[in-house]
Amino acid sequence: MSWVVDVRHTDAHLLVTASGAAGLAVICATVDFVATATRLEGRMRAMVDLRAATLELSFTEHLQLGEHCAAVLKHLERFATVARLQDRVGTSEKAAQRHGLRLRSFSDMQEALEWLGGGGPEPVERARG
Repeated sequence: MSWVVDVRHTDAHLLVTASGAAGLAVICATVDFVATATRLEGRMRAMVDLRAATLELSFTEHLQLGEHCAAVLKHLERFATVARLQDRVGTSEKAAQRHGLRLRSFSDMQEALEWLGGGGPEPVERARG
């Protein structure tokens, strides 16, 4: 089965939808693509939809994936992933969070979009006088 990536741009974020089967190298390459695209476009938020994907990762590979995400996506304010409920392990998410990435994994697309678009009030710029 092929690994297929579809890229869409919204006003708020980059949305990458992946389908097919993939191991660690291909998934990390997809994360690298997200990092490059968001940097070049000046985007601060991104999401990867994995609901049509089959990830073939061991526990250790999940840890490596989380660390890789944190290393290359550190410029993002928020990064969301969406996966089928039965595929959400949480290991990659926790590893990325431990390394400082503001990543959340979801099984519901609407919840992911709300979190990704949220973030609370913008900082207030104080006038100098």
